[in-house]
Amino acid sequence: MARPLIHKTSQAKIVAAREKRARYYAKDIILKRRRELRSSRSKEACAEATQSKEICKALAKALRVSDTDSESDDESDDSSDENENKLYDLPECLLVIKNIKDDMLKMIGNDPCAFAQGILQVYVQSLTVDDCSTSGDISIIESAMAKVQKPLDDTIHAQDQILNFCGISPEWHAADSVVRFLKTVLAYLEDLLCLAVYEGVCGLTEAHALGELMYQKGVRI
Repeated sequence: MARPLIHKTSQAKIVAAREKRARYYAKDIILKRRRELRSSRSKEACAEATQSKEICKALAKALRVSDTDSESDDESDDSSDENENKLYDLPECLLVIKNIKDDMLKMIGNDPCAFAQGILQVYVQSLTVDDCSTSGDISIIESAMAKVQKPLDDTIHAQDQILNFCGISPEWHAADSVVRFLKTVLAYLEDLLCLAVYEGVCGLTEAHALGELMYQKGVRI
């Protein structure tokens, strides 16, 4: 067993006690931050899992209802069936939402801020000269926006149809969460594009340095 430190003066004892308390509180702060970080990540994972389960449950429920309706409507005339097929039914809407959500998570991930930052980094790499008068490849940002805009339009259309079928319901809220996620990503990209086009590289760099970009502030729609 190591011998305890022996402080010969009262001043040395006070200094040692202060150092001990400082180490204790520093360790306590680090542990507290780690607990908060684990808790936040756990909540995000649970929210994501809950949202996926809600969509799947709603889809399964709608499919059961659709099967029942199709059995009762077997004797309807051909013209009526043709008109109904021109519109989404509830299972189709929910399937569209689920497929878009899965595709966007593969492309964007769970963090739209990280996605926007990645697009910005690719755009910065397109700058060939370290000069404020030089503009990068704007199509990098525009291409990313196009990849988000199309599924956003499809999701909004499906959400509108869900509203017609069952109103403000769990199915509608599930679709709305996907719409808001995609709108947030699109807003981050539009912010980058506007600064790059109208303010130039210097304006974009200044906004980034000051932490004024939308994705840096974590703004959510």
